[in-house]
Amino acid sequence: MNDYRPYCINYQYREKLLKAFSLSGTRLSFSARVLVESGYRKLNYVCIILSGRVKQYFIDPEGAKRTILILSRGDIFGEITLLQDDFDWVLTETLESTEVLRIDGETFFTVLKTDPDVGKELLRMVSTKFRILMAEIHDMTFYSTRERLAELLKRLSKQHGIRTEQGVEINLKLTHEEIAAMIGSSRATVTRMLEDLEQEGFIKRRGKHLILLTSS
Repeated sequence: MNDYRPYCINYQYREKLLKAFSLSGTRLSFSARVLVESGYRKLNYVCIILSGRVKQYFIDPEGAKRTILILSRGDIFGEITLLQDDFDWVLTETLESTEVLRIDGETFFTVLKTDPDVGKELLRMVSTKFRILMAEIHDMTFYSTRERLAELLKRLSKQHGIRTEQGVEINLKLTHEEIAAMIGSSRATVTRMLEDLEQEGFIKRRGKHLILLTSS
């Protein structure tokens, strides 16, 4: 399998953004697997995740989904739409019980003006999302479906991984259909490839969680 510069990420911005916006906005709670934002409309606010996780995806007229981002505590969504003053392109759905802080646009910009360091951390967050999207574009352009799956699992282990004695456990409960939506494939193909990767010693399955083995 061809390889490129090892994927790395810096999530230091999360706690700094949480601290900066802790006294702003309205707390909202959502159960698992519900839409937070339906997309294709203007937003005059942003949301920062206090707990839980959300996925953001496109959906075509036939209902096929393409997941592009999974966001966690300390991540903000809606910022691009607010800054561009245009329509949201993606749908945002919770993966688990999630609590967010909804911050109206005026308050959001006031915080940015009051503390220039917040703008720096916001830029770091946006560039982090861009880095993830760049990796996805790279893989879709140059890699086979099997290679895209392996690279996706590597990235998820960096973004949502917990180190164990066996390797790095991806702390996400994703269905095979959801994984397929992240690499532009089908559920049946992902199921077959996961079985192959397990037989080859690349991963181990523990319930709905995947573990990237240390030797992989």
